[in-house]
Amino acid sequence: MESRRAIEKLEALEARIATTARRFAELKSRYESLREQKSALEQELAVLQAANRELSDSIHHLKSIQDESRTSLNREELRQRIDRVLEKLGEIEL
Repeated sequence: MESRRAIEKLEALEARIATTARRFAELKSRYESLREQKSALEQELAVLQAANRELSDSIHHLKSIQDESRTSLNREELRQRIDRVLEKLGEIEL
């Protein structure tokens, strides 16, 4: 009787070990898959960060150009207004 009970306990233990081994294999496989995904995402992140830096540089460059063009437009507008004022002053003197 005791040997039968011991055999049943051993069978139950073997079943638990087999279940645990399967679960361990599944988790190990999942871990490897997640590690590969992490590596791929890190590479993609590096590419995106480089693209972001390039875009930021381009934006900064475009803002500089825009500021310069605004300044030159303001200068041109000021010249035109000064010319108009001088024309009006010339008309008054006549």
